[in-house]
Amino acid sequence: MVENKINFFFKHQIWHLGGTILLFYVGVQFAEFESNTNIFLGIGALDWFIIAMAIPLVHQTYVWICWRSELCWKSISNTIGFKGYVIIFFILIISRLSAIVLCFVDYGSLYKPGWLAWILGFILFIPGAYTMYSVKKYFGFLRAAGADHFDSGYRNLPFENRGIFKWTPNAMYVFAIGIPFSFAVATGSQSMFIVGIYTYISIWLHYFCTEKPDFAVIYNN
Repeated sequence: MVENKINFFFKHQIWHLGGTILLFYVGVQFAEFESNTNIFLGIGALDWFIIAMAIPLVHQTYVWICWRSELCWKSISNTIGFKGYVIIFFILIISRLSAIVLCFVDYGSLYKPGWLAWILGFILFIPGAYTMYSVKKYFGFLRAAGADHFDSGYRNLPFENRGIFKWTPNAMYVFAIGIPFSFAVATGSQSMFIVGIYTYISIWLHYFCTEKPDFAVIYNN
């Protein structure tokens, strides 16, 4: 299925992970916490920011290693199995919610939010929420986690065009990953805007550098 496995395993990762690490560094340079003394669960605002920035990097690195090692050597199927992969995958997904804590320990650092910001934040949240609903109802969370890398049965399923997917096949990247922006707008958190931009760009690096090349192998171009 994959001719040169080592080359394919690392294909485009200098752009994917290298670019994400660069974005991480740039984001940290723009963060301002000198006057922020807020603490939640004994963790300061700066540390919550680092956590919120680090989890996407860890998550995308984990997915790259699992997807590519499975396609090349069936490494996941022969070790922790798809179930083990999925458990860790969704733990990392849930861990991304740490960014919500960041919103409130950094509340109002960019501007003092009012009704207009809250309403606009809610409006921005709707497409992301509808995307998650569409994933659950039509697409399936297992398929969203990359089940087609592990189970050939998923490769025979048609591309989904119901719900949010009738508007774009990449709804999870276009709309769902935009949810952090809704929280940033609603809370006026400067650091959350940084996390939102970082997350949005890095997930598209993941798509073009990891997922799209994988699809070319899985679905024979």
